[in-house]
Amino acid sequence: MKKLFLISLLIAQACIAFAQNFCVNDTIVREIQFPLTVRDTETVLYYYNNEWIRGADLVKMPVDSIQKAEVKNDEYGNRALFLTVSPETLAHIKAEARKIWVCDDPQCEFPGGNGKLKEWIKENIRIPEGFKGSEQVFVKFTVHPDGSISDAKIFRGPSKNEAVNQEALRLVNALPKFRVKYYTPQKKDLYLYVPITFKEPGAIFIRGDENKFNTQTTNATTVEEIPVYINGGDKGLLRDLYSNLSSATSSQSDSIKGRCVFKFVISKDGTIETETIELVRNTSLPEEYVNAAKEAIKKLGKFEPGKMNGTPKRVWFNLPVIYPFPLDKIKPSE
Repeated sequence: MKKLFLISLLIAQACIAFAQNFCVNDTIVREIQFPLTVRDTETVLYYYNNEWIRGADLVKMPVDSIQKAEVKNDEYGNRALFLTVSPETLAHIKAEARKIWVCDDPQCEFPGGNGKLKEWIKENIRIPEGFKGSEQVFVKFTVHPDGSISDAKIFRGPSKNEAVNQEALRLVNALPKFRVKYYTPQKKDLYLYVPITFKEPGAIFIRGDENKFNTQTTNATTVEEIPVYINGGDKGLLRDLYSNLSSATSSQSDSIKGRCVFKFVISKDGTIETETIELVRNTSLPEEYVNAAKEAIKKLGKFEPGKMNGTPKRVWFNLPVIYPFPLDKIKPSE
């Protein structure tokens, strides 16, 4: 009886030492609430006859079935509670654990919550001198069990501007330690990626509707007046666009099906800055038809420039082009 009391006392002390960060008071157990705190990242581990069992529940285990209890480090360096039980008890523990579905994927996040990551990037990014336009690069990196960052690599959408690539890597390598919660004894490295957006300082970006056949625009920032095509508004813009296209492509264009989207800058005086015309999306169109669309955009007329507080602004504009030409809706100019 005395031995049983000592074992029970040891287990109780170990549980208190391991789980004190989970307790709000003596009777209420707190679930982890995001964002993770440093104490939330601590993991309580139990071994039965030197074996860690996924889903095993110490609470449901009869105390008198424990023959020995010891607190020590496991093979991975974790401080854990090792319990010795009979073979029959061990078999019962495993059988009960198999009935429980357990998600033991680690949780990883930026300190303060992943929403804070965007704020951190915005505060720390250095836009390269002379950068024009807007683009996004994706950086892959490794998060180690202690939350430290390494091996930053651009794995999708590398910029043609090497200064942009280098800044993206510098930014990720400067990230503070992440907070990681593990549920298994073995703590492996995690591999994450983050998109980093570069925008020209002072520029306003207008996105066209890429999902429908029109050029209705939505305000992406706080611009008060969006650019308007002088020669007939949206309908005139499409009329001129496809008129230019019809004279530049062959009659075979009726058999071509697909769409592409270009972005370009409309300057403060309402003209298209042709050197900024850039393909941002292409769905199954041959290169010659994409090039023809780009040339047709170059021949478009002037816009009433976008304005903020009545002041003309240099803005970006997205324009979709579809094949075959929608001649049933947009008639070429006479």
